[in-house]
Amino acid sequence: MTESVKCKSGYHVGIKSDDIFIFQGITYGKFDQRWGKSYLTTDCQKEFSKSIVSAPQTVIEKSILYDSSLPKEKEQCLSLNVASPNLDDKLPVLVWIHGGGFMTGSSHSAMYQIQNLAKNGMVVVSINYRLGPFGFLRLKDITEGEIDSSGNEGLRDQRVALQWIQKNIEHFGGNKDNVTICGLSSGSWSCALQIAAGHGNLFRNAICQSGGLDAIASLDKANKWGELFLQRFLELGLSINDLMHCPWEKIIEAAKKLRHYQLSEGGKLVLPEIGYLPVIDNDFLNDDFAQVFDQSEINIIAGSTLDEYNLWSFFHPKIRQNDEKYILKRLKKIFINDFLDEILEVYEEFLDSKNLAKIFSAVMTDISFGIPTHNLLMKSKGKNFGYVFSTQSKLMSGKLGCFHASELPYMFGVHKTQPYDGWCSENGDSVSHNIQSSWKNFVDSSNPSFDDFTWQEYNDGQLTLLGSRVKTITNPFLERYKLVEKYKNF
Repeated sequence: MTESVKCKSGYHVGIKSDDIFIFQGITYGKFDQRWGKSYLTTDCQKEFSKSIVSAPQTVIEKSILYDSSLPKEKEQCLSLNVASPNLDDKLPVLVWIHGGGFMTGSSHSAMYQIQNLAKNGMVVVSINYRLGPFGFLRLKDITEGEIDSSGNEGLRDQRVALQWIQKNIEHFGGNKDNVTICGLSSGSWSCALQIAAGHGNLFRNAICQSGGLDAIASLDKANKWGELFLQRFLELGLSINDLMHCPWEKIIEAAKKLRHYQLSEGGKLVLPEIGYLPVIDNDFLNDDFAQVFDQSEINIIAGSTLDEYNLWSFFHPKIRQNDEKYILKRLKKIFINDFLDEILEVYEEFLDSKNLAKIFSAVMTDISFGIPTHNLLMKSKGKNFGYVFSTQSKLMSGKLGCFHASELPYMFGVHKTQPYDGWCSENGDSVSHNIQSSWKNFVDSSNPSFDDFTWQEYNDGQLTLLGSRVKTITNPFLERYKLVEKYKNF
């Protein structure tokens, strides 16, 4: 059964499936030239599923999260999907901003079944935005303004999508005055940075899953990455004049030749670094972005999984094999060496293990996700709710634990479908119910409490342990966080 909607952006055809109206591939914005600023479209006419695309992907190393089933890649990729249970209602709106390290991902990933979330009584929108060198590469300074690439094109695209929602979502049964943005990993960083850029009344709530306010580059770092990219581009036998007009595949080819460790001095990897990052450009993001975030009264849910960094440490051969010499070398680059024994002692006691691989993964989980999430919650002036996701994955005989993004199959209700059924717990229905109910109520009322469970705000370090069961705990990692902050060497 097809359904049509006419709104300010044009005429859109969708389908009704399992009592949910689904619209795919709606063009929300365009840009006139490569790295140009995106703007709203007003003349879009789309048939269902005729124009679904993904942004060009900068895939360097494939992980278990990589989705090989994405639709064709296209530079003009600014599109969104809408799922709604009622086109004539005025329902709260959840906007999903996908993750992927600002390099990969798509609103059309098989995992993101937004119609399953819509069944909870809300309109759900998932968006595409420019990625990698097209969305987060600054070339403006090193080309002396010849190429006006700020490094924040991807964030600007997200902002245009939010503007589209304000103008059009009422025609899909949504309430433009009750919008919540939500994302995981770089999607979570995006949510935090949209707040820090000044939200302009485009949304009132944010759900930040595994990502804080720290994924941002200085101008110096952004320019260094731009120089590295330009070197690789010229090595393809192309010139600066080709940047604007060569096939987009050449841009991606050059991007794939870069490795993030090249950002570190002397090529020495201290911490994982991402080259394609939003940048403090004093245009979209200003020097006072942290203060802007502090002053915002946006309500926030922010959290992480118990074993975030296992997704990377398990697949590193030297860490997986517990190569103590290598791991100690890495730890000595992170901490002031005189205090390393004290740090190891605290983590050994907490983990009840002297296994250095486990300790390293816990340290990196704290640095990359736990501490940024804690800082995000402590900064917020609005209502703030914290969580830690605790359901263990079955992958790799359970050795991955609660790895990065392991909550997503439950959130999108695909925990019983292949291949995600191989990830998920036998209590998957309960886990899914608890996440979806919390998110739905937060979207609806800015309070994630559900059934008989009351979420406590984070003001005193109160976390919700989120899994097949829910309970309130005091953040058990605060001692570790203080120790890391006190003795870190970066």
